[in-house]
Amino acid sequence: MAQSRFGRIPPPTAQLVAGLTQTVTGQVVTALPNHAGAVSRAAATEIILGVVLRDWRENENTSGLLPDDVADLRSFVQLAASLAGNDLDGQGAPVFRAVLSGLMEDWLENWNAPGDPGAPGPY
Repeated sequence: MAQSRFGRIPPPTAQLVAGLTQTVTGQVVTALPNHAGAVSRAAATEIILGVVLRDWRENENTSGLLPDDVADLRSFVQLAASLAGNDLDGQGAPVFRAVLSGLMEDWLENWNAPGDPGAPGPY
């Protein structure tokens, strides 16, 4: 295997990871409300990007995030922020992180499974 700019990481892999990172930071995390501080923005980036990279690794998703995925993930950010209240970097931080983490885990496991029609209904 030829060496790439990043050693043994194949160029298509580096491009995919870079694209996922740009989409998460530029299109998904931007759904946070204006009052969200650096702590909640960093938490959202870490939680979302971590699960998106797991989707690539565990489910062999090499197509990146599709427009429906971006819309879903933005909705997760908005819901988690709404439930956490105005103090996202303080007292609301645990709620924000827990809700966003739970939604992302459900997205990874259930929303994109083969033959899955889309978002699950209420339980």
